[in-house]
Amino acid sequence: MIENSMILSSPERKMSERDKIVNCKLKILTLAILMSVFAFTLSASGQGAISPTLSISPGLVQQTVKPGEKTIVKIKVTNLGKEPIPLSASKFSISGINNLGSPEFTAEPRPHSGVEWLTLDSPDLILDAQGSKEVQVTILAPKGTVPGGYSAALIFQARLPANYFDENANTRIIPALSTSFLLSVDSTTKPTIESLSISSFQTPKIVVSTPVPFLAEISNPTGFFFFADGDLTLTPTWGEQKMVTQLASSVLMPESSRQYISAYTGTIWPGVYDAKFTLKQDGKILVASSRFVSIPWPFIIIVLLLAILAVGSTVYFRRRRAKLLRAMSR
Repeated sequence: MIENSMILSSPERKMSERDKIVNCKLKILTLAILMSVFAFTLSASGQGAISPTLSISPGLVQQTVKPGEKTIVKIKVTNLGKEPIPLSASKFSISGINNLGSPEFTAEPRPHSGVEWLTLDSPDLILDAQGSKEVQVTILAPKGTVPGGYSAALIFQARLPANYFDENANTRIIPALSTSFLLSVDSTTKPTIESLSISSFQTPKIVVSTPVPFLAEISNPTGFFFFADGDLTLTPTWGEQKMVTQLASSVLMPESSRQYISAYTGTIWPGVYDAKFTLKQDGKILVASSRFVSIPWPFIIIVLLLAILAVGSTVYFRRRRAKLLRAMSR
């Protein structure tokens, strides 16, 4: 008995396979379109906030003031964006300088703070699009102020209404600008760099690759600012070649300590090196030194390969000699 079945002819079989391929391609195309729409939806809903572009000049004011006499400084704030931006200025103390050389701010009272010396003619302002405004800052140190270094900062922060941001923004970036004030009241007996001390100067004991890191901690026990330049010098004990890395000019805050982080990134060869850290001011220097051993990885690998080759050669020749001795004894 012959069962009922449908046997496709050759043309019909080809048409069926072609339909399957077309259906598969349609499914892949539909999936790709859905994925692109889904990705676009995610990116649209996760857009960041509108980030206005602002600039301020100067960012640092170094000024010598006389107690009881007013000093006027002008600060220029610029809006580079396409929308007007309201700004509000606040006064802060500078708590210190971090390892990257940037000031750190605090609203709490600090020793050697000159926050109360600053008065702004317009602490609140609106910057027009593509516009600039000058803010006048009056500095007045009280009579009888002890000579030394005093610091303060003005931070201009945007006061942006909700319509500045996307409704579905994940984050809202509020721009802020700062100007730091380093104010000095002169003394007839101003301390020199010899009043400072290098608390520590650390280098790795063994170096296998560059960069070679260095860490120096400087203490300033005086009540004055110190503006110093420095350099880091590496000298191999077996040669006269010196490798020098210049350090950027930096400030040491009164009655504080600061760390200097640097690194030598050039080529270094095997050997013993003397590292010297030097601070300079007005022709006087402050020096600290350390010593380390350099064994670069390529040198280690070459030594290991030579050692393996030497051991292998020794074993090979010993075995060969033993075979020769056994052959001669027979």
